[in-house]
Amino acid sequence: MKRSTIYLIFTICLFAAIAVPSYFGYQYFIHQGNVKALERELSLEQTKLELLRQEGEVVDVADSQRLQTRVPTEAALDTVVETLSQASQLSDVRVTSIAFADGIIAESEVPEDIDEPEPNDASATAEPAEPVAITPVNASSVRSTVSLQADTYESLVLFLESVESMNRIHILRTVQFTGPTETGPNTTETAEPLDFTVELDAFYRPDLDQLVEDRYVPAQTFTPKDIPVYDYTTP
Repeated sequence: MKRSTIYLIFTICLFAAIAVPSYFGYQYFIHQGNVKALERELSLEQTKLELLRQEGEVVDVADSQRLQTRVPTEAALDTVVETLSQASQLSDVRVTSIAFADGIIAESEVPEDIDEPEPNDASATAEPAEPVAITPVNASSVRSTVSLQADTYESLVLFLESVESMNRIHILRTVQFTGPTETGPNTTETAEPLDFTVELDAFYRPDLDQLVEDRYVPAQTFTPKDIPVYDYTTP
């Protein structure tokens, strides 16, 4: 056998002796890395599961304060008045009175999903359907009736848009309008302002009583207007 052939065989064997252990060592290292990653993921999931099993939930105070500017844990009628005062200044609308309903606590309700029968379902009958069960949501509402005067319809629209843009969530329910008396084409009388009555609902969560202390009451950034408030009854 030639010497060159012997050197070639020796080189191949030496390369195999080095490459094979290196390959298996690399595979073992990768496998151990995957195992450790899975162990860390399992430990994290176990920690999450343990937190979910614990009674109660720790709520960040800052998050609670921010959310309570939208939906507080109390009726917080002072924030409703502040919202209406700010909106009236932004829209140049004159609020003449604000009346709160006497202790209104209307539970918000949402219907459950109804399983409708298929069109070709032979088991479907023409019997009248039973009343749908209503599941109450733990959000209560307080209704405010606002009487105001505006020179134009645009001012009223700006007032409503300003209310909706505030932190406290309000939902417009009704708008009633009382127009001025008609005048002739040659009259010199000054146009009377338009009278409106607006009903708004604000919401709060009385069930989250553990977060009452987190409520943040900001300092007034607008100069308070002299708004008469009638029937001011705390729900």
